[in-house]
Amino acid sequence: MNVLILLFVTTLMWSLMLVCNRIALTSFDIDAYAMTCWQLVFGGIALVLIAPGRRIPWRQFTLPINWAYGFLRVLTGVTWTSSLLYISTPESGILSQTGMPLAALAATFILGRTPGRSEWLGHAALLAGAGWVAMHLPGGFTNPAVLLMLASEFTAIASSVLAELHPDNQIKDAWAHLRFTGVLLLITASIFLIAAPVIDFISPVPIPFISIDGLFGTETLLAGLLIGVLFRGPAMVLSLRSIKTAGIEKYILSTSILPFILLAIEMLAAKFDLTPPPSHDSVFWISSLLVMIGIIQITVSKHRHAAKTKLLAANAANAVNTKTQNAT
Repeated sequence: MNVLILLFVTTLMWSLMLVCNRIALTSFDIDAYAMTCWQLVFGGIALVLIAPGRRIPWRQFTLPINWAYGFLRVLTGVTWTSSLLYISTPESGILSQTGMPLAALAATFILGRTPGRSEWLGHAALLAGAGWVAMHLPGGFTNPAVLLMLASEFTAIASSVLAELHPDNQIKDAWAHLRFTGVLLLITASIFLIAAPVIDFISPVPIPFISIDGLFGTETLLAGLLIGVLFRGPAMVLSLRSIKTAGIEKYILSTSILPFILLAIEMLAAKFDLTPPPSHDSVFWISSLLVMIGIIQITVSKHRHAAKTKLLAANAANAVNTKTQNAT
């Protein structure tokens, strides 16, 4: 699959899942924490069992790196889903732009890939867009959604770094990769069940419904089944494949268009009375403009930086060839 198509489909899948989460939270009697847990369970089971005649990869359940990844994904999922109790999905998409600068820092200091200097101007524009929305929320920067989304992005980048470095994410066998992803989802679900008190303790703000009291609610179970199998499982498969293929910087950059996809899907959902009609003022549109400027700047900078790096490598290779020829 073409890398650009892969990145776009991945972002679209996450957008559909987020809007479905918001529909479940605002239109039905759904427990946010329990629903997310069931999404992981059903999505993971579907991926593990999707390859007929294949053995369940039990070894994957014993690897510490998988449990570390699962714990980070728990924090990411809980904080983002809970933020939707305070803001709309497009607004959460704007606040998620803090992830791109974090990804650039992680690539620089952990993965050894330093971005071009002009790229930081784009990161500044993304932060300005996220900051503009945050400043105009009730309570400003102290709004629970701001802290929840910052926590979500920090843990998302940390888990993305683990995913890029994970040896089992490098496998080429598509069926084996599906089962590997399914195991990660099931491990994450297990952590959801046993770590609720820990998550409640380390959360930057109180998270509503962070318990398993509503685990067996009929609507919660049904929402978890449908969203887990149709969206969360496929989204995780595509995300891991995107990180492996494109790297965390390009993967996170592709998710920068999330606010615009979320806005379009939420407007469509509102027409069917599934979500409240989005009513975004000038604050949202100014922030969106800043985000778009940032995306364009980072994309152009990455293209120029890649071209410059390729040219330098070619010149170095030519110099070596010339030196070799002269020596002979």
